[in-house]
Amino acid sequence: MKRALVAVVASLAMLLAACGPPKPAPSPPTTPQGFDACAAPPITTMDTWWKSSPYTSVGVYIGGANRGCAQPNLTTSWVRTVIAQGWKLMPIWVGPQAPCTPLGSTTKLPLDVNAATYQGLVEGLAAADRAAALGLGWLAPVYYDMEAYPSGGACSKAVVGFANGWTYALNQRGYLAGYYSSLCSGIADQAAAIPTTPNILNAVWIAAWNDKPNIFGFSSGCILWDGWWTVHQRVHQFKGGHDEAWGDVTINIDSNAVDGPTYPG
Repeated sequence: MKRALVAVVASLAMLLAACGPPKPAPSPPTTPQGFDACAAPPITTMDTWWKSSPYTSVGVYIGGANRGCAQPNLTTSWVRTVIAQGWKLMPIWVGPQAPCTPLGSTTKLPLDVNAATYQGLVEGLAAADRAAALGLGWLAPVYYDMEAYPSGGACSKAVVGFANGWTYALNQRGYLAGYYSSLCSGIADQAAAIPTTPNILNAVWIAAWNDKPNIFGFSSGCILWDGWWTVHQRVHQFKGGHDEAWGDVTINIDSNAVDGPTYPG
């Protein structure tokens, strides 16, 4: 029995060591923070930032027709290594955008709700395949990147239909369906649809650049009721693209308060 206990203790010690050194708890306590960058940084940069920065999670663009950067570093080995360093991942998928998007030269959703819902299924299944190929396992979230658009009418209905298909497909494959968008367009439309939508998103990533790492209390300009997505289901991107240097390594990032699903959880 004693020998077995020693073996168990040794195994636990090895497991904890593989998860990377823990960061000291901030004082006073704050919501954990993460960053996202266009391209997954090199492993050496991730190691430096883990040791030097306040961030504990990282958003990574894993695919989609409208992904803006190549990802030469993003491999299964990269995923395993940065998780071992201690990082939590927020996978992001950038597929077709709203039918009324002002973005030029981008793939768009169909305006028809049924067709948009079907497109959500297609994108969800493709994202699940990519997540699995990268070694992102059961209940890993995948956040859809729906950039800001002029909401209203048929355009909003198509986007909501798309999100329903996206959620259904990912949930069927064992993944959590997340959704990134502007508070005043994509997030507002999803919140307004909650009373009638059949497939509620598992988490939202709220783009509201107020330089404040809040998770609740969005009441300036656009209001998001605090009663939706309450159980560790929110990420807030509170600062847009800017350069930050930690350990003498500079990355252009967005900053986020993270109280939503990550991988590992």
